[in-house]
Amino acid sequence: MRKTTLLATLVALNLGLFAGIVMIAYQPTPAYAQAAALSGNYMMVTGEIQNEYDAIYMIDLRERILHSFIYERGRRRLMYTDSRDLERDFRNN
Repeated sequence: MRKTTLLATLVALNLGLFAGIVMIAYQPTPAYAQAAALSGNYMMVTGEIQNEYDAIYMIDLRERILHSFIYERGRRRLMYTDSRDLERDFRNN
């Protein structure tokens, strides 16, 4: 075996071992959902429902009620539309 082939093989082997050590030693930080304080106990979701209208859905976790709002972009106006009792909606019969 020639010296250059042997040297190239040893360099490749060392790089492979180094990559394996880095992969084992590296641990990404865990991601937690809603890491902020839960003093309000509210969750919100937004989305476009029509061309000029956005919806905001807010869940009150303490009371288990879903509130919905519509934001009209053209007039820059937020309107309360309705609420739902989630306990009643998801009750097992």
